[in-house]
Amino acid sequence: MGLGTRNPIYDALLLAHILSAVAGFGANALTGIYAGQLYPGASEEAVRYFNSPRFLAEKLIYLIPIFGLIMIGLSRGMPELEKPWVLIGMLLWIAAVAVAHAMVWPAERRLPELISRQRCNDELRLLAKKVSRGALVMDLIFVAAFVVMIVQIGGK
Repeated sequence: MGLGTRNPIYDALLLAHILSAVAGFGANALTGIYAGQLYPGASEEAVRYFNSPRFLAEKLIYLIPIFGLIMIGLSRGMPELEKPWVLIGMLLWIAAVAVAHAMVWPAERRLPELISRQRCNDELRLLAKKVSRGALVMDLIFVAAFVVMIVQIGGK
């Protein structure tokens, strides 16, 4: 049996879990917003954003399941992993990471190079749209996961 949900360790893990989600998905959302400002003409803010180091914050999404699984282990034990809300949350997280790896991050890494060439060509527009759309999909997944975590489908 775990420590339960009414202890400072659980609260600290919950805070870390939430902050990782908000900061990680927030950073990806911000990237999508700035990518949308690269077409039809690149805004000065978007150029500055993509030419600055910022890739670490969006990787915070990797910490979300780590803190979540530790919380489950400490509070309710491993049988909790079979609950629908936990499984749905994990599947949504996997989907978000898949979108990040398949769409957002590869295209995002190429944007500074294309921007530095001072060309607003078709490749830049296509990559910027890919980042914007991928980030939007990640945002929608985040909202769905947030609802699932709050409602806890299938019981607490």
